[in-house]
Amino acid sequence: MENQPRTQMGKILPLVNFFNNKMKVVYYPNKELSIDESMVLWRGRLKFRQYIKGKRHKFGIKLYVLCEPNGLVLKLIVYAGSADSQLSGSQHTEKVVLSLLQEKLGVGHSVYMDNFYNSVKLARDLLGNKTYVTGTLRANRKENPAEVVSKKIKER
Repeated sequence: MENQPRTQMGKILPLVNFFNNKMKVVYYPNKELSIDESMVLWRGRLKFRQYIKGKRHKFGIKLYVLCEPNGLVLKLIVYAGSADSQLSGSQHTEKVVLSLLQEKLGVGHSVYMDNFYNSVKLARDLLGNKTYVTGTLRANRKENPAEVVSKKIKER
């Protein structure tokens, strides 16, 4: 441990990896899964501390979580801002979803997510991996075709 380079998340990353690995081994999830973000309250100094206006705890450590409908967290990713080379750049949300679902693809899970993550391209990619998606679409997301976003749902 002494020879390893120090990173922004050097102290908490082993704990996160331990949690994610143990959840893979000891628990097999139901068919329905949910992806969302969560905020861990943090008032101290931290390079990757985030601000989210609509959250109860506005400042803190942002987590992306894969959960069951009952709220049980199956996997989490700590977001380190733009310094996070694995998740930064274009298609950030798509990278987050694919990273959270990495071991769950091809099994037939149904994933529920909000419009922060969802896109037509992502839904097609997941469907190709036997993973079904339910969620709303953002009308202003570039990747979403206008004919899909502007389509009105028929009432029965």
